Amino acid sequence: MANVRAGPTPVRERTASLTEGALLAALTVLVALLVALFGSLGLVAAPLPLFVLTYRRGVRTAALSAVVAGLVLSPFFGFPQGLLFVGVFAPVGVVQGVLARRGGEGLAPRAVLWGAVVGLGVTLVSLAVTRFLVGLDPLEAVVEAQVRGAQAAADLSRRLGAPPQQVQQMELLARQMPGLLRTILPAALVLGVTLWSYGSYTLARHVMRRLGTELPGFAPILTWRLPPAGGLVLVGPVLAGAVVQPWLPEVGRTLVANGFMLSVLTFAFFGFLTLLHYLAAREVPKAGRVLAVVAVFLLGDLGTFAMVALGLVDLWFDLRRVGPRAERSP
Repeated sequence: MANVRAGPTPVRERTASLTEGALLAALTVLVALLVALFGSLGLVAAPLPLFVLTYRRGVRTAALSAVVAGLVLSPFFGFPQGLLFVGVFAPVGVVQGVLARRGGEGLAPRAVLWGAVVGLGVTLVSLAVTRFLVGLDPLEAVVEAQVRGAQAAADLSRRLGAPPQQVQQMELLARQMPGLLRTILPAALVLGVTLWSYGSYTLARHVMRRLGTELPGFAPILTWRLPPAGGLVLVGPVLAGAVVQPWLPEVGRTLVANGFMLSVLTFAFFGFLTLLHYLAAREVPKAGRVLAVVAVFLLGDLGTFAMVALGLVDLWFDLRRVGPRAERSP
């Protein structure tokens, strides 16, 4: 009798997997439509159904659901655009789901890192397919939209009676913007994909907690620290650009600009963490911390430079005592 009762269990398990896969495929279609409507906010939630499905049922069921979702979207976006649309965010959810399913130490950083790597690769492939097969250039469309916005702002300032010198500066910025945007697009793409991967894993972690599964998160943000190797990675493009610039001026200029932009943003971020850690250690009220952050922003370039310098000092001297050589209480 025991063998008879145990027989249908694999069948029921496969049926449950297919049923859950069908439901999450339908949810993937819905989320994809939300991406089309709400843009970046919807994109953070887009990998969620496939993350859950990969964690619970494995890669095979998740891949099948992604294909089904792409086919269902084809009447809305055309074929193969529907499959390509799902293919942009599906790999991020699957990869993060696989890592969460395997577990291990440092899951949250690994999930975000590999999600960003896969997301960057898929984004580059999708841009190439859109450019050479569909005949559209999304990056050029972004540049043109930003330039039109800058020109419209200059025209509006002129009609409102702004000083001529200010209007001329805005017009000059609009003329210089295409070259600037094309130069820093790689760094902006890397930063955007990393934030996307972080947001996707954070959202998936909260949803999995609702489903009864606790996934590890990140350490408190004030204890985050850039490894020394990370500093070398940031400086690497700048040094490489300086080396190749005599022979490849455009490539060298792009490497230097993107490396400089990523370095400034990264070290300014850790500078802010150092400032907030200092204020929290001295029990400054939250209102005072907010005012300090606002004051830094109001200082403009000077405030940014100060935060970058503070972040660099924290990297080398571990001002927050969160590095491997920090004193630990027994």
